Amino acid sequence: MSYSVKLQNISKMYRLYDKPLHKVKEAFVRSFFRTRKAFHREFWALRDVNLDISRGETIGLIGSNGSGKSTLLQIIAGVLWPTDGAIEVNGRVSALLELGAGFNREFTGRENIFMNGAIMGISKREMEERYTDIISFADIGDFVDQPVKTYSSGMYVRLAFATAIHVDPDILVVDEALAVGDISFQNRCYRKIEELQKRGKTIILVSHDMMAVKKFCGMAILLDRGKIVETGAPNEVVNHYHKLIAEREEEYLSELNREYGNKIDKMINGQIKQKEGEGLRYGAGDARIVDYQLLNQEGIPVDVIGTDEMFTIRSRALFLRDVEEPVMGMLIKTLKGIDLVGASTVEIGKPIGPVKEGTIVTMEFIQKNRLTPGDYVMSVGVSEKTANGIRALDRRIDTKVFKVIGNSRSYGLVDFATEVRINKEICSSYQSHLRHGVH
Repeated sequence: MSYSVKLQNISKMYRLYDKPLHKVKEAFVRSFFRTRKAFHREFWALRDVNLDISRGETIGLIGSNGSGKSTLLQIIAGVLWPTDGAIEVNGRVSALLELGAGFNREFTGRENIFMNGAIMGISKREMEERYTDIISFADIGDFVDQPVKTYSSGMYVRLAFATAIHVDPDILVVDEALAVGDISFQNRCYRKIEELQKRGKTIILVSHDMMAVKKFCGMAILLDRGKIVETGAPNEVVNHYHKLIAEREEEYLSELNREYGNKIDKMINGQIKQKEGEGLRYGAGDARIVDYQLLNQEGIPVDVIGTDEMFTIRSRALFLRDVEEPVMGMLIKTLKGIDLVGASTVEIGKPIGPVKEGTIVTMEFIQKNRLTPGDYVMSVGVSEKTANGIRALDRRIDTKVFKVIGNSRSYGLVDFATEVRINKEICSSYQSHLRHGVH
């Protein structure tokens, strides 16, 4: 079959009881009085989810906390059964779910390794052959013979991931667990994921690390409130995720502070030069990007710049209310969405200062082009620094595609203009060895 996982109208409902006694009361009433009276509230963690995952595909599953990601993965892994719908899984599934799942905390690491192998249908002899590789990858030393309840969260994840990938799964499911490990272990895990990809394994990755989703996944799925709201290329889905988060934050702030309403649109009529449909746009609307340009070293708007050429990203923002600490920034990415370079007035240490309503601020980011020839995409934005963090006012995401042409002395995405020094000298000890016949 060409697919590893097929989900048809999957829904999952949980019964929520205000008090533990209500659960007992409901069971009693239904058993003895033959009534359907309920003492619970229904919570649907998933609603009518339809998804086909092809064999050998790497899928990134993203969404805010409580969106249903973990529930969906547990259904795929066979830990939960859906309330409605049908699921078909083709192949051996190895799942690294939330921290604490899969291991018996009273057992030692060694015992848990063999127990997990037995659960996966792997004989003890086969697991003995893989045992050395597992403990070498986990790198937890003598703790492998200690109960896992004594492990730190990092040690637990090391052993759990090492076990999960060495049972030769057809489908690997990873739910945010790698965020617990240190940088070196994360790099080791991502190298292993790349190896599994080359071997044609199916991987389902849940992560709040959007760069990892863009780098490793061929497709991304945005889950919100139990439903799939976006499916497609990782960069596009991640952009919509950021928009969704910004909108939720704005809803929260609006509830806290309603003294400011929407300004009339006539303040910006005739100011916006770019079409609304260019790229993705979101923000609170208290300021608007009314113009953005890519300028060459002569100050001329262009779509193409040369290697080693000075260029400017210029953006203009109209403020629709007084803002004490405005922030303006830019970002350059690959067409696949990998962040390459970004800067804002906060990082650079060039504060704009308080801005009055009706003011237009022009910001220019001037730099030397170190990108190698290829196609890139530019984003610009204006935000506000608040006590709760950075609040997006107007962000224009992936709004302009441009090309870099010319020659590069480097390979990859960035040319550091590397200089090389070469020094040659005679090795006197080597000459001495030759004279004495020593080789």
